[in-house]
Amino acid sequence: MGLDRPHAREQLELELVREVVLARRRLDSMVLAALTLGAELLDHTSERAAATRAVQILEQYAIDETEVARDPRGALRADMARDHERACRIGLNTASNGSEQDRRRRRQTALLCEVRADLLDVIRKCRKFRLDRVAFADEIAQGLCAATDKLVVGADMETYRAWQRGIILKLIEEPVPFGPPRVMATVDAGPDRGPLTVEWDSCERRLALVARLARAGIPPVVICDRLLADLSVSSPLRYSLR
Repeated sequence: MGLDRPHAREQLELELVREVVLARRRLDSMVLAALTLGAELLDHTSERAAATRAVQILEQYAIDETEVARDPRGALRADMARDHERACRIGLNTASNGSEQDRRRRRQTALLCEVRADLLDVIRKCRKFRLDRVAFADEIAQGLCAATDKLVVGADMETYRAWQRGIILKLIEEPVPFGPPRVMATVDAGPDRGPLTVEWDSCERRLALVARLARAGIPPVVICDRLLADLSVSSPLRYSLR
């Protein structure tokens, strides 16, 4: 059969690689074009001007199919390198050779994002109780408890107890190879103990925040709002939305 010949198999493989690269590049092109046009829409005063600019942007982001056809494997390697560089630039590099501290930080960041998404989902579901304040408060309280349980899973209790004191002595930024800087806080760990340096963007600090607000008698709805706002910002030293 034709495909049993090495040359035929190689040609089929090249064709498959070419189609994959073209599909990926076409999708990237459309997304970038849409984002670019969306950022400019308010600057256009008429539909005609917007349509003209859309054509220009599509031409700007048009892909070179002849380059891909000439060397499909080379194009795929270039795309993989570009994707890796993008992931590194935004802090999504998950290389297995990172330190245990880096891996723990990635796990904790993913958990914080999950807790934030859970709280937002609870709030969306609670819209149907807008006219029933008791039901709304109960749903928020349950969602807050579930979020707190998840934070406990990712927390170190010794660090949590240090954050409970709420005495921050110093905040600094530490550069990391990929992604935004890590913010480290020096906190008072208590009597007969030296200061403890811990990460600001952590489960432990959010747990301590919830505990302090609850002890102060703050309603769960307000605590949820405060926690959600805190989870949305990863650094107190710069405007850094998660």
